[in-house]
Amino acid sequence: MIIKRILFISLIFFGLFTQAQNDITFTASGKQVVQEGERFRIVYELNADGNNFRNPNFGGLQVLSGPSTSTSSNIQYVNGRMSKSYTMSYSFVVQAGNKGEVQVGPASVTVEGKVIQSNPLTITVVAGAGNTQSNSGGKTQGNTSDDSGIVQDDDVYITAKVNNTHPFLGEQIIVTYKIYTKVQVSNLQLEKISSFEGFWSKSLMGDNAQYKQSNEIINGQEYITAEINKVALFPQKTGKLVLEPAEVSCTVQLRVQNTQRRSNDPFESFFNDPFFNRNVKNVETKLRSKPITIDVQPLPQKDKPDNFTGAVGDFRFNSQIDRTTLTANDAITLTVEISGTGNIELLTLPEVRFPVDFESFEPKITTNASPSTNGISGKKKFEYLAIPRNPGDFTIDPVTFSFFNPKTKSYQSYSSEPYHIKVEKGTGNNNGGVTYSSSAKEDIRFIGKDIRHIKTEIEPLNKVGNYLFGSVIFFVLIILIILGAFVLILVWKRLEKQNANVSRVKNRKANKIARMRLQKAEKFKQSGNDKAFYDEMAQGIWGYIADKFNISMSELSIESVRETLHNKSVNDDITTNFIQSLNNIEFARFAPGDARDKMESVYNEAITAIMQAEKALK
Repeated sequence: MIIKRILFISLIFFGLFTQAQNDITFTASGKQVVQEGERFRIVYELNADGNNFRNPNFGGLQVLSGPSTSTSSNIQYVNGRMSKSYTMSYSFVVQAGNKGEVQVGPASVTVEGKVIQSNPLTITVVAGAGNTQSNSGGKTQGNTSDDSGIVQDDDVYITAKVNNTHPFLGEQIIVTYKIYTKVQVSNLQLEKISSFEGFWSKSLMGDNAQYKQSNEIINGQEYITAEINKVALFPQKTGKLVLEPAEVSCTVQLRVQNTQRRSNDPFESFFNDPFFNRNVKNVETKLRSKPITIDVQPLPQKDKPDNFTGAVGDFRFNSQIDRTTLTANDAITLTVEISGTGNIELLTLPEVRFPVDFESFEPKITTNASPSTNGISGKKKFEYLAIPRNPGDFTIDPVTFSFFNPKTKSYQSYSSEPYHIKVEKGTGNNNGGVTYSSSAKEDIRFIGKDIRHIKTEIEPLNKVGNYLFGSVIFFVLIILIILGAFVLILVWKRLEKQNANVSRVKNRKANKIARMRLQKAEKFKQSGNDKAFYDEMAQGIWGYIADKFNISMSELSIESVRETLHNKSVNDDITTNFIQSLNNIEFARFAPGDARDKMESVYNEAITAIMQAEKALK
């Protein structure tokens, strides 16, 4: 009887669980017929608690926002019985494109470890009756069903202004996007911004979600203004460069006259009173700025210093060493700090020449750039570590740094004083006066042990008169040792010759260094640090080209990369993919959409571009 009861209860619970699983529904709903450019909502409803929601393929629809998640629950008591319902909703706001039929694929969600898919949607896009575009090129007015209110050209518009339209190559300029409105505006969204082709760009707005407003009088009318975007640009090539128009969408609230017929219903007249009905019409509007042409001037060749590496701005220079007296095999640190206004992040290493008896290492670089409304300023610190291997008196040549100052339109140079180093003989074990250069460092290991234990086991005995010396094996070993030594000398000479060619070493290690940077960028991508991700991606792919073709970073540009790949007879498709990857890294910072998807796309494109270029250049 006990076993029968357990089986009966188990069957009841299994039936309830199976029924609950079968009752799970995941439904997609939305408008079936929309007009071109119309914004509407698509909602996915799930009657259970789900996770790992995956977006559908929206086809030709543009996703403006979403998914927005909401939940609701309902409990009812009817005739003493309780019923409970639970709903989880995922909603998207999308915009229709060109007329035609759009297929929206199913979305998916995981419920209790099981993946459930929604139904697909078929949406028909028809020609819009109210789509008009102003002739001014500054505003595009969206769909409206009421003709009693029209947004005028001077009601709301945006402008793009540059503080300098004739900069020098590498000079910092600032472009400011500003909105002017004398009507009520809401839902302001920056939908499109220039890719800034030919420029290295950096946003100056930070993470501020609130726009600072102010009032201005223009042509006798008062406008409310706000800066919606501000970017620092550094031109990377000369000639005329065009900043593409920016696009902003917003909702404009217009007051319209009430042209409805009067009704004999006193309640309808009461609620149509202006106190209750303010007769406000919302108009979806798109604003567009005008394109700007920047004429980039080349840097003057007159009085150009030999050690100039492309630094443009207003900088200060400081150099110091931690000590000038030490013993052999102790370390010294030489610190060089460059600060000021300009492209701090792209400054190259100052050249430091240590004596040949010093073992030097790659410097530690610390960058502290501070974007503000006035541009990018900050400092960059280089810490060089060196170890003297022999005692004596040595001198480190002065460290020099040159830059072009756009304010004075001239080159300026800084130089530190020479550093006189006194190295005394160290105590204890030393290396016997052997100097190890940084290009051929090896670890020194002790072979065996200092004190060996007494052997307690009898070694195998050899027959009397059986010696290795003079035997065939002896002469074979002698010949092999001589041949091995000869081969080692040849290999050593070849490696020494290859390492002496710096450009060839950089060329050979370009792919390896680029992969290391991309691996570091992938860690930033997984942690969601988009700023560090894009900076590492830019340094990786630009550094690959610089090392591969022994080109200075200051001479790199989109055009120089294209010309170099063309001269190496690289396929045009591979060249186009490589250039597109460079442009997408900068464009992805401001393009709308999911940030993680953008980082994944940029990362995959960069890997493909480097692999194709590496294969074509072999």
